[in-house]
Amino acid sequence: MPYHVKITAFANKIGKTFSPEIKKTAKNALKELAQNPNLGKELQAELSGLRAHRFMRYRIVYKVDAENKNVVVWAIGHRRDIYENLGGHLLGLSAKSK
Repeated sequence: MPYHVKITAFANKIGKTFSPEIKKTAKNALKELAQNPNLGKELQAELSGLRAHRFMRYRIVYKVDAENKNVVVWAIGHRRDIYENLGGHLLGLSAKSK
């Protein structure tokens, strides 16, 4: 049974800036993740617990919730800046929770 893909508001906001071709390819990559959520590599350090799946020159950063059969997408973006953008976003979230 495939996993359900949930996209955070942050990832959705980034994805809206993509060209139609990139959006189509990203959608196919998300379908792949629904079928096999462990496709991506495990991330390290501050992003430990997350995974990254490659498509073209882009990355989908996500977390697998095996208990509820969900793939939660935290960010989608170009490989050159996705980790920096996501790190800044996560730092902003932790600052708000204090």
